Amino acid sequence: MNPTVTIVIPAYKRETELTELLESLTVQTFQQFEVLIMNNEGPPKQHLLAPFLNQLDVRVIEVGENHHVRARNRGVLEAKGDVILLLDDDDLLMPTHLEDSLRDLQQADLVYTDAELFRFEWKHGRRVVTEWEPFAYEFDQERMRQDSTFIPSGTMYRKSIHDTIGLFDEDVYNYWDWDFLLRVGEQFSVSHPARATVLYAFNGTDNLSAKQDETRRRYFERFCQKHGLTDMEMKNFHIVQEERRSYVRQTERTFTGVLPGRTEGD
Repeated sequence: MNPTVTIVIPAYKRETELTELLESLTVQTFQQFEVLIMNNEGPPKQHLLAPFLNQLDVRVIEVGENHHVRARNRGVLEAKGDVILLLDDDDLLMPTHLEDSLRDLQQADLVYTDAELFRFEWKHGRRVVTEWEPFAYEFDQERMRQDSTFIPSGTMYRKSIHDTIGLFDEDVYNYWDWDFLLRVGEQFSVSHPARATVLYAFNGTDNLSAKQDETRRRYFERFCQKHGLTDMEMKNFHIVQEERRSYVRQTERTFTGVLPGRTEGD
């Protein structure tokens, strides 16, 4: 039987974080899914799978280059499921995320939830959460054209969407996710339940959104031109997050600071 959901995870060097992600998938209340780890020319990943082979339908696909958008597109093309779930290799899902999102997907074409932004420190080779806050904002297609409050990790959608709008746009690179949501919203229904079941690592130093450079600016200008956006300013995610806090919405929160999938004593 083919899986219902294909989880696509681009991965590069973050082995410990990827292991923690796989641990969080073993405790999902819905288990009919496959996991595709798209290795972006990083170190070998096969050895990381050994503890999970009797728990998860997981395989590594060698992408052959470090290009996270191209890796996601390859994952979509390789997917056996009718539903795609996007996930970054350092983020995690709360145990009911897949089950709840699939239920919401019965009434929509794409579902993305709120998130918990968490900061952490390393202890004994593991991440230990030090603080967390909700990333929870109403979805509005017009507002989304001015400020993206879309975190793609945990997003679930019907794979058939790509038959209409094509794959992720590699030409806008850093802004592939913002571009994707805008394109989906123009032709399909989007559900954004007030439920924070995605855990988004927010330490900042190794996050693409923390970097501002001329290459990124070119992608931003290309994205703005594509969508007819004018007078747009490229902003650092961490800076703009300070500006957004005044309109955080109420959301269901179940995260207690313990990363899902941890066993007692971890």
